[in-house]
Amino acid sequence: MKVLVLDDHKGFRDEVLRMLTHNGHEGHAVEKAVDAIPLVESGEYDLVLIDFSMPEHDGIWFMQNVKKPRHTKALLVTAYVNNQVIDHMFRVGASGYIIKPFDEEDLLRQLQHHCRGVTRNRAATVHSGERSNAETQDQ
Repeated sequence: MKVLVLDDHKGFRDEVLRMLTHNGHEGHAVEKAVDAIPLVESGEYDLVLIDFSMPEHDGIWFMQNVKKPRHTKALLVTAYVNNQVIDHMFRVGASGYIIKPFDEEDLLRQLQHHCRGVTRNRAATVHSGERSNAETQDQ
């Protein structure tokens, strides 16, 4: 399964990528919602994990601005258990949510539940989501 991790905390992104690759999934991580939009719209991802609270644009902004392919599932990732936020994310297209902190077993259970039927056979590789300003400007 190919998963995009959208979160502004590098340590969290790295840990989730480790969990994914340890279990045979492919992971890619980005820090900013604006950088995640073209990646998700490319149709390459089975699932996107979206941090709710980010400095420039939050998870709701992302969901309102991305043209998410039908096959791509979106999970809200939050440390704030707030029913209004969770309800809003469902209204804008999230498939579910996972509460921080979570462990590898919790993540795998969510992947299995939300991505049943995904049969893509992908190599377990990780692409760094860190981009320099020069790389970003070239795109």
